[in-house]
Amino acid sequence: MSIRHERKDAMENRQLILQTAKQLFHDYGVQSVSMHQIAKTAGIGQATLYRRYAHKGDLCFDVLQHYGKQFINDIMMYLDKHSHAAPIDRLTGILDLWIDEIEEKAELIVAMSTRIDINCEGEQGNFFLSPIYHFIRGKLSELILECIGPKQEPQAEPDFAAHTIICSMSPIGYFHIKNEKAYTKEHMKAHYRQLFYFLFKRD
Repeated sequence: MSIRHERKDAMENRQLILQTAKQLFHDYGVQSVSMHQIAKTAGIGQATLYRRYAHKGDLCFDVLQHYGKQFINDIMMYLDKHSHAAPIDRLTGILDLWIDEIEEKAELIVAMSTRIDINCEGEQGNFFLSPIYHFIRGKLSELILECIGPKQEPQAEPDFAAHTIICSMSPIGYFHIKNEKAYTKEHMKAHYRQLFYFLFKRD
């Protein structure tokens, strides 16, 4: 078997594993799904699965990376479609997409955030080194600068503000205040939107 064919097989196995894991996580929850169940449902041997993913933490990380790429595409499509909207409206639009994503992928994101049954080590599990963090931070910074303008006094720091927003959207913190206040998803969107308008909207 050629190296090229081996690489094609490996890529196809990876896609099959990811699709299977995503579906099982969606149907049964992240913590309820075992590596054995993923291998059996995908129709591959456990040895094949473990050659690609040493443990479920590695697989969860890869699934999140895949979702992250989709989310980046969603944001780019949104910004392109609403390119003529006011910057504050584009900013809150990204917020709405982000909250939808957090709600939909809640268990997987929180599991990775708290490292429940997951052994990620080193840089792999560091969100602040990830492409999605740098992408969102960059887009938020651009929109905040558009909102406030370059000559506000005292001079705001859009990059710092963007980082602070990202930290405030930590899923653990997000769900804590949502549950404590018995807010719905729409309540959360409305409160964040009001905060953004207060901080960044200029007449």
